[in-house]
Amino acid sequence: MSNLGNNVVTLVLALRVLVPDARLLLRRLLGAGVRIGATALAERHPAPFPAAVAPAGKEREA
Repeated sequence: MSNLGNNVVTLVLALRVLVPDARLLLRRLLGAGVRIGATALAERHPAPFPAAVAPAGKEREA
């Protein structure tokens, strides 16, 4: 029974030490993936041309 208790305590301590680092690494990887995906989408879809501005007092024709 004592061996089981030692194993549980060891596992809990290991998780307590490693989980914050694993969480930080996961957040960084996800952030990098979002940036890479956003860059790929921006390259695939160029910015649209600005709409022509009508002179004051006149409506723009479509």
